[in-house]
Amino acid sequence: MPLSQPMLLSFLTVLLWGAWGLQSKIIVDRISPWANQALFSLGLAPLLLWPLLSKNLHCSRGSARRGALYGFITGLLGGVGNIAMYLALARGGKASIVIPVVGLAPLVTVVLAFFVLKETLNRVQILGLAAAAVSIYLLSI
Repeated sequence: MPLSQPMLLSFLTVLLWGAWGLQSKIIVDRISPWANQALFSLGLAPLLLWPLLSKNLHCSRGSARRGALYGFITGLLGGVGNIAMYLALARGGKASIVIPVVGLAPLVTVVLAFFVLKETLNRVQILGLAAAAVSIYLLSI
């Protein structure tokens, strides 16, 4: 059975972000985490052309300001998170530990979605959260 487009894109994301994690450790041994974040942001700049030139870029006037604010907050949270990760790597953190621990960020998303968005979790998902929490401990020893 062929994989769906969302699954293929998800696997592509895993491959790209996995390579990004390795690259993050390599670069913090050569430049500061602050310079790395600045260069990371510059590397995103060419990708801005894609959505700006897209026919799918649309929003109503009422939601545009709120969407822009949320987008800005998302970028701010992501950028500060990146700097924290780069600092962890630069201060002696092993990529084989720091990157997987950082990869557990969806735990926070799931917990926040449960409380803020009132999304429900089934038993298997709760078990998955518990396994992820155990993995943090196992990675840190």
